[in-house]
Amino acid sequence: MDLYLSTGESRLKRRSLATLKYAFLVFLVILNLVPFAWTLLSSIKDTNEILANSLALPHGVVKWSNYPMAWIGGHLAHTFFNSVMVAGTAVIIILLFSSMAAYIVARVKPSLLLYSFFTMGIMVPVHALLVPLFVETNFLHLTNSRLSLIVIYVAVNFSLCFFILYGFLKTIPNELEEAATIDGASRSRTFFRIILPIAKPGLATVGIFALITCWNEYLIPLVMVTDYAKFMLSQGVALLNAQNNVDYGLLCAGVSISAAPVVVLYILFQEQVIKGMTAGALKG
Repeated sequence: MDLYLSTGESRLKRRSLATLKYAFLVFLVILNLVPFAWTLLSSIKDTNEILANSLALPHGVVKWSNYPMAWIGGHLAHTFFNSVMVAGTAVIIILLFSSMAAYIVARVKPSLLLYSFFTMGIMVPVHALLVPLFVETNFLHLTNSRLSLIVIYVAVNFSLCFFILYGFLKTIPNELEEAATIDGASRSRTFFRIILPIAKPGLATVGIFALITCWNEYLIPLVMVTDYAKFMLSQGVALLNAQNNVDYGLLCAGVSISAAPVVVLYILFQEQVIKGMTAGALKG
């Protein structure tokens, strides 16, 4: 009888703990979704409705016109193109360089010195480098150019991407490389034909992280780029915030346009991202 009671109490305790965990997770989900929902809701309302009751549904006609006004009238189209070109190029370079470096350090020539050198950048706050970066780009006559932003984005994201890929590549069995070597494959052929296809989850994780950082960055392009034709999307959204008369519906529409590509890409690659984040933890 006592054993039955203790078993029942333990089951009740486990169920209670599980309920509390799920309740906490649901709370976190709601806490993170509320800002997105509020922004989307406000993007189809006018300023008066937002100020009267920001949580209420639109009264009367839904203002879908905020989106074309932000895209065309707010000149987000060319800033969107600039961000796609700069962020896309930077992410491709980051994936290539960080994967090659991680492969060498993790599998070809393990070196604590190189590992420490490459990961040291994680400890440096990015925006603490703004002044020396500006001085350096100005000396090289790279200010007001997309190339300067690409180079800076690659530099500031390299360490974290290397760190993630290093942990992922350590989990790949050595037998695959040994079999490729026996078949006569060179080191570069082994890397591009065998290692990279296997490392797709890690590359997806790194790519999403790097894309979010490059896409949402505001302070670096604000300092490095003053030519309106070369503004990034974050700068274009900031310009929607007029000094004297703020159209909150238009501003929220611009924020929604800015967030949409990253959200869509994350949803498409979320399974790969989760695999890449957990692969290092499963080693050994």
